[in-house]
Amino acid sequence: MKALPLTLAALLCAGAARAQQRAEEAVTFQAADGWTIHADYLAPAEGAPVALLLHSHKGSSAEWRAFQEQLKRYGYGWLAPDLRGHGRSVVDPSGSTVTWKNFRSGGSDNEYNKMIRDVDGALVFLSTRAVSTENVFIVGSILGANLGIKTAAIYKEIPRVVAVSPVLNVNDVLVVNPLRAYGRKPLLMLAGANRERQFKEFQLLNDIAKLSCGPENVTTLVEARGFGSELVNRYSARRILDWLGNSRFPPVVGSSSTYVTGGLETVPWEPPAAEEDWTEAEEAAPAEGTGENEKNDR
Repeated sequence: MKALPLTLAALLCAGAARAQQRAEEAVTFQAADGWTIHADYLAPAEGAPVALLLHSHKGSSAEWRAFQEQLKRYGYGWLAPDLRGHGRSVVDPSGSTVTWKNFRSGGSDNEYNKMIRDVDGALVFLSTRAVSTENVFIVGSILGANLGIKTAAIYKEIPRVVAVSPVLNVNDVLVVNPLRAYGRKPLLMLAGANRERQFKEFQLLNDIAKLSCGPENVTTLVEARGFGSELVNRYSARRILDWLGNSRFPPVVGSSSTYVTGGLETVPWEPPAAEEDWTEAEEAAPAEGTGENEKNDR
């Protein structure tokens, strides 16, 4: 009888040790040009891959909080950096405080394009935690989606990317040529259909992806409304996690989202029931007009 409390205590201690091993931590790493990048890191369960979570322009790693809980539940690890000029990563190599508001929006050598160095630094950091590039997949939103596709085109060993609201051009971070160079490996693309211009771009990118990657490797998930990381709600998150395990969607009927391998389709949208940690953000209407201001507001 006395052994039971000891056994329970041992189990509790073992569980606490495992929980401690999977505790989130704040980390920093260096980009090649000297920027110090702040990030949140959760080690994966044994044998599980790590999600590299890349946020949108004007955003931060906090965009992924709700999704991180889902990743953790499935045993995935994550690394969620604040890209240079965003969130906590606002001290440049000279020691000055600099945010994205100070960045040039144009030019192939602007700070937005140099964020690929932040992603390189993230992969180097993961290698110091015994996570090989083959065990990393990327989830990116808008700017992060473009950077994710570009990174996977450079690092052929990265097995798959989830691109949320990729667009043709985010402050001269272009995606067409990286998409052509992505290779024949799985790609999941998410979009909302309510922003006409961005959705037309998404349809074009989907066509390019099918030609470049092979239609069997391209899966699309389309919601009737939403843009960027807000598209990753509690419903789509589960489908993303299913895709990560299978790289294909099974046929889906009666959902607010439609999954099509090598194609596009939309269905009527219904607001999800309220649930803690998964609130649907009401999307602001896109500003009138086009050109540089609209490009910068993506």
